[in-house]
Amino acid sequence: MNYENCNVLLFGQNENLEQELKQAGMIVTGFPDRGLCESLKNAYANSRANFFLTLRADDGFTSADVLKVADALIADPAKVYLGERVLPEKKSLPQNIYGFLSGIEARDITTSLYGMSRESLGLISCIKGKDKAFFQNLPLMARSKNIAVEGVCVKSPAGTAPGWGILLSSTKLYQVFIKFSIAAFIAYLVDIGTFYIFQKLFSGMDDEFKILTATVLSRILCSIATYLLNRGAVFNSNAKSTGAVVRFVILAVGQLVASWLLVWGIGSLLGGGDAVNTMLKVIVDLVIFLASFTIQRDWVFKESKGLLK
Repeated sequence: MNYENCNVLLFGQNENLEQELKQAGMIVTGFPDRGLCESLKNAYANSRANFFLTLRADDGFTSADVLKVADALIADPAKVYLGERVLPEKKSLPQNIYGFLSGIEARDITTSLYGMSRESLGLISCIKGKDKAFFQNLPLMARSKNIAVEGVCVKSPAGTAPGWGILLSSTKLYQVFIKFSIAAFIAYLVDIGTFYIFQKLFSGMDDEFKILTATVLSRILCSIATYLLNRGAVFNSNAKSTGAVVRFVILAVGQLVASWLLVWGIGSLLGGGDAVNTMLKVIVDLVIFLASFTIQRDWVFKESKGLLK
């Protein structure tokens, strides 16, 4: 394969690796292993290459690893690729939490071997953050720009599996979930506020019908607020409106039915009662809320081009 349009951004010094990559036909640009954000911007501004690969010189990657990631990138430049080193088969708890929050299923989150097109590099070169979290922020930035992130298995070992540090080194990991939680709280206030207003507006009705009417109308307005906030402010989605609305309605109905059936079913097994059912509803709705976060991110507001993965 022809690698003349591939520019490897090598952070640190590894003369043997540099020579092997040059012999394969790649452009190799060396940078000190500091000021990584600025180095990325300089590479985008000064290099005319179509494909870019990043890695730390002391991460143990071989030229074969780099070429494998480059092959995947050249075959499909629409994605950002990361070189996944050999890790224990079973994911650790920190890896699972990271996957839930980020929506990225890659196992080797601490890798520095990435491959991306010039277009992708331009979109994510505005990345900000300290060098410690630089490489971990790359896939998060790609996700925020609706670029798919895909792992490419390489042969080099990672040494140890990612630990709790992957959850502490980057605040970007929590941004979407925090915004999702704030949007849910705002929608809750809309629900409660409009319920009170509608009760006043329909005060001439019998209590049974007044509460039913106020509940239905307030839930409709709450759902509209949730949809608009999550589509625009939380997930920054460009998915087609009609499809996203239909998926959102299906999810909302599914949540309602799931909450009812689970509270009723588990409550019956535990003997029922208002106190038991209320406690169950709190727990069930919390689980549904967490599930809803991933479903909305990966299905409801997924880009129409199917870029997110």
